[in-house]
Amino acid sequence: MDMSGTATPPATLAPGTIRHPTHGAFKGHMLPGCFFLIWGTYWLVSVFRLHLKSSEKKPFKSRAWYPFLWPKSVPLEPLLKIVFPFIGINGELWAGHDHYRHLYEPDGRFTEHHLQDWQHSAMYLAFMLAGFVDMMAHYTQLPSGIDQGALAMAYVIEGLLFAFHLRGDQLDVEIHTLLVITIFLTAIVILAEIQHKSNVLLASLRPILVIMQGVWFVQAAFILFRDNLAWDPDYMGSSMMVPVVYVTWFMAVVFTCLLVYSGMNLYFQKVKKTYRPLTTYTREAKNGEAGAFTADLDSAEEV
Repeated sequence: MDMSGTATPPATLAPGTIRHPTHGAFKGHMLPGCFFLIWGTYWLVSVFRLHLKSSEKKPFKSRAWYPFLWPKSVPLEPLLKIVFPFIGINGELWAGHDHYRHLYEPDGRFTEHHLQDWQHSAMYLAFMLAGFVDMMAHYTQLPSGIDQGALAMAYVIEGLLFAFHLRGDQLDVEIHTLLVITIFLTAIVILAEIQHKSNVLLASLRPILVIMQGVWFVQAAFILFRDNLAWDPDYMGSSMMVPVVYVTWFMAVVFTCLLVYSGMNLYFQKVKKTYRPLTTYTREAKNGEAGAFTADLDSAEEV
């Protein structure tokens, strides 16, 4: 601090002298980040496409997973939801290590430096189970909404594991706290979808949050595991800037998603000769029978 009472920034550090978290790694954040970015983008395009193709006779209805354009009869997304986490579990506990990541020490205590691998494996297992529920719901008769409930459970488990994983300096804790908030918001939105499956705005919020989760994983990798004085964990200005970066990314993601919707809407209007405003349709029950489809937004009119 100088004579005027103003805090002075830390002295210039040589590359490699900035402290990095002892837990986690650059690749460990980039890999799930890229995965959630791809998954969220696929969901976003699928939601918009399903909405733009909807009609009063065939209204929009959100779902836990969306079929690929080809082959439509094969539930590829649930299958990938099983295969990828299975690979992830093996990567955490076996592949790439000198030996199996055992859980117990010879004296009966947990092996502390292996617990992070087991935590990640538990997260992968939650999404893997959600994939199995998707497959069961696809091929058998299960209660409505159970697949979305299983997906929400997977995100709740992910959020809980990260919430109890918060440790380190203020910079590290703030970054992962924002990640935990994003994860729990995703779970809440998915649970809300069960009761409001015709709400396209709610269905669009899920992929937006998943994309944001992927973006934040990638951003966290560059903040925590790269030598950059702007993100020195010993400098208060670094942690103060974290929420600014987060909300900036969030606004950028939302704006980009609106651009994607506008582009797809223009394509369907010009090429497919169809147009649909960003509204939703619900089925009204009348005397115990299926009623007419009505718009949730009274001011919206179909062209």
